Amino acid sequence: MCSGCLNSFRQPDFHTYHKTLPLPPKTTVAGLIGSALGMSPEKVNDEWLQNNRFCMGVVGKSNGKASDLWQIRKYKGDHIKRYEKGNELTPYFTAVIVRELLYASEFVLYLNFENDDDFTLVFDKIQNPEWALSLGREDELILVREVKQVELDEKPNLYFCKTIIPADITSTAYDIDITAQNISKNLMNEAPTVLKLPVTFVYDENNNSREASEFQTFTFVHNMPVTSKDIIGYFDDELNHSFQVF
Repeated sequence: MCSGCLNSFRQPDFHTYHKTLPLPPKTTVAGLIGSALGMSPEKVNDEWLQNNRFCMGVVGKSNGKASDLWQIRKYKGDHIKRYEKGNELTPYFTAVIVRELLYASEFVLYLNFENDDDFTLVFDKIQNPEWALSLGREDELILVREVKQVELDEKPNLYFCKTIIPADITSTAYDIDITAQNISKNLMNEAPTVLKLPVTFVYDENNNSREASEFQTFTFVHNMPVTSKDIIGYFDDELNHSFQVF
């Protein structure tokens, strides 16, 4: 269980406006594990994501949103050439982008490991991390409020709310509970959001860049609970919420 003041999880299909996902995806949680272990993003990708070395579930919420205005530099070949010829004052030009941020977020992360040694390693390091723990960008720090081991059994006929389902729930018959509390008047904003997100990457050592190599479809469930006879999951009796692992 953790909380953060300002966190963001960039939705990859937005460019000049960096829209955030409402909850951290698996790649972000893998980065959290990497920070705890003192491991580079590339090594986390190769050793933890590529091998599907852990599974996760998440339930969470934020208490508002904010926008962060950035000024960035863009370099283009023709602009650089004009600069070299003395026709431009700088080899770059500036542009503005907006980054959407989640304010006062609270997340419950469920981590599952097939290997007992991996579980013990991460369980210990989350409490005594090598590097500062963040969710989102490296300066979007989190406060880990509680770390504990739980044992839960899968159950059918669960309602899911404020969580991620690792499938397109809209492709099958599903029901919604419009009588639940905390649902906004705009039901379109509360409808499940289906997105295709990267789950692994390939790194280019020459230019220090990365490219998505594998994608998976996820459903982000908001304040309106949903259920489907085709979906089973886990129910945490203590915290009174349901989730799936992926």
